[in-house]
Amino acid sequence: MENISVIIALVITIILLKIIFKINIKKAKELKENERLEKITDRFPKNIEIAKDILETLNNKNVSIEEAKDTKTSLYIAITDKIIIADIKNNYARIQTIAHECAHSVQERRVLLANFAISNICILYYIIILILTIFRIINNYLLHISIFILLNCVKMVIRTYLETEAITKSTYLAKEYIEKQNLCTTKEKENLLSEYKKINKMGNLFMIDNLLTSRVDMDFIV
Repeated sequence: MENISVIIALVITIILLKIIFKINIKKAKELKENERLEKITDRFPKNIEIAKDILETLNNKNVSIEEAKDTKTSLYIAITDKIIIADIKNNYARIQTIAHECAHSVQERRVLLANFAISNICILYYIIILILTIFRIINNYLLHISIFILLNCVKMVIRTYLETEAITKSTYLAKEYIEKQNLCTTKEKENLLSEYKKINKMGNLFMIDNLLTSRVDMDFIV
């Protein structure tokens, strides 16, 4: 009965947090397409060139960059020091997305590796406990649920720090890059950056949702 009570309490907590933060997936999807802004970003260089320029600004020339055609998720892999750019050629948010991953690449490596380690430990622990539970090898479920919650709390703290810093830094990186390229008018730049602010605001909310539901996809906009 205790185990069921704990699970029910966790589910209710997650639902309440989603309501408090007004996490609206439908609203996020509405930000995915904007033909007017896409025409503006079409003038900018290719994704890998954008990444190289932003990395040069960050004085980080060692990270490798790869453009993947079979994924919609851009990410920075700390263990291999690689930025993977998704198939976002025609997405107006591509400058912001690339800036976000570049920001990750210059974060404290110790924290990045800790995030990688704890994320995989959480997955592995879940699988092991699930298997042991199915075969009825363990019976102290409350203890293992508590350990699993503790591990995820540690992951949440680390991930929140990394994502919040990257989201904040990417705002300035994208703005600096757009101004440096001088490929759009002042009004167009303002419209583009205004939309990027909306993405960042929504990104913070989705970061919370991702952590609550143990999903890893931060690039909801692409």
